Amino acid sequence: MKVMPISAVTCTDTGRVREINEDSVAALEAYGLVILADGMGGYNAGEVASELAVETITANLLPLYTDDEMVPAAELIGPAVEAANEMILDTMQAEPAYQGMATTVVMALFCDDRVHFGHVGDSRLYRFRRGELEQLTRDHSMVQALVDEGMFDTIQEALDAGVKGNILIRGLGIHDAVEVDVGVSRVEAGDLYLLCSDGLSNMVADPEMRDILRQADGRLQEAADRLLQMALDNGGLDNVSLALVNPQP
Repeated sequence: MKVMPISAVTCTDTGRVREINEDSVAALEAYGLVILADGMGGYNAGEVASELAVETITANLLPLYTDDEMVPAAELIGPAVEAANEMILDTMQAEPAYQGMATTVVMALFCDDRVHFGHVGDSRLYRFRRGELEQLTRDHSMVQALVDEGMFDTIQEALDAGVKGNILIRGLGIHDAVEVDVGVSRVEAGDLYLLCSDGLSNMVADPEMRDILRQADGRLQEAADRLLQMALDNGGLDNVSLALVNPQP
């Protein structure tokens, strides 16, 4: 596995309403690895769950970079996320105060001219390419499931009908087994990748995110700062976290 050089910036904020920041985000440029987790609102110790997710995935992946029998990158993500789920469950069993904690996670591994990604929950991965923004992940949420089943044509229609947008159907720490969605996409020169919690995606519409990325013209810190500020200006109803990545294939 050949690690792809990346430049990355991260930022996280408690927001305007929450008292505690339950998000965790890490970018390990030397390893082409970026992970973001959002401790699920309404659960106990969400910040502990999100930290455990990031730490456990990192701990499971980094030793493999020096392994002579390197497993293909596509086969690394699922087991690493499953290990994080086990760690969260074990921690809850050992610490009664942490009962009920859970988290989402989204991660991206840049290597061999590709981005390998995985996610559980509604934290997202976007790709910005040639001026257009595309969501690469699909939310594991009740509202998305109802749209997929044909009960509503769009998420906005479901929300207008009273369906709550923050109900997740998958997360780490909820069940003994977790289903991890994984994917892979070839990276092109000039691509930007955005990982974010729903504190950003619920506060800033996709076209607004696209416009900020267009205007920043590759200036990662400027784009990250503007995305965060817009989420806060639009209400900041949740913790806001994001990572912007510029890979160099």
